[in-house]
Amino acid sequence: MALDLDQADIDAMGRQAAKSKATQDRIINAVIGLIKEKGYAAASSSQIAKRAGVTWGAVQHHFGGKEEILEEVLQRSHLKFHETLSANRFTTGSAERRVAKYVDAAWYHYQGEEYMATMEILLATRGHGKAGNDLSISRSRKAHLDLARRIFHDSAASDRIFQEVIYLVHCMLTGILIEMALEPESFDPRPHIKRLKMIVTDMLYS
Repeated sequence: MALDLDQADIDAMGRQAAKSKATQDRIINAVIGLIKEKGYAAASSSQIAKRAGVTWGAVQHHFGGKEEILEEVLQRSHLKFHETLSANRFTTGSAERRVAKYVDAAWYHYQGEEYMATMEILLATRGHGKAGNDLSISRSRKAHLDLARRIFHDSAASDRIFQEVIYLVHCMLTGILIEMALEPESFDPRPHIKRLKMIVTDMLYS
């Protein structure tokens, strides 16, 4: 039997969904904030609930447990990266210009709070549960490849070369990020990012 809903029911459901989404966002932002400020160990169950302004029971209602929350942080970071680089502007312009836009957008994402939290989670949970079983690139290998092929649609490079490019960008930007944390006053990332763009262009179009 079909369930008949009046407009008031539909509006109420919409409000409830929005309220649920807002609570989930507060929980995720609490995790990211705790990790950013004090490291992974600070994101305990009690601190997550306290910072989000909810009970731990409410957290469990929305996510199930801490591992599921961490998984959601990882997933949101990936989705944000792909949503950003799926914009049509990344598919236009010369090869060199598209490489520059791709690397610059990736670098901007890697400097964000979500990616920094992702790195802390992956390092702290490696080998323990779902969050630790997949590295940040390998967990969505095909999606990364499809995205790169869409942006560099005129490249004749093989899938193997594309994968090497994806890992190169990931590893170099992550390394640059770490070096900036170690030497915030003296390390200049700009020449290294410029060199990365040259290498990527050569790999895809030589």
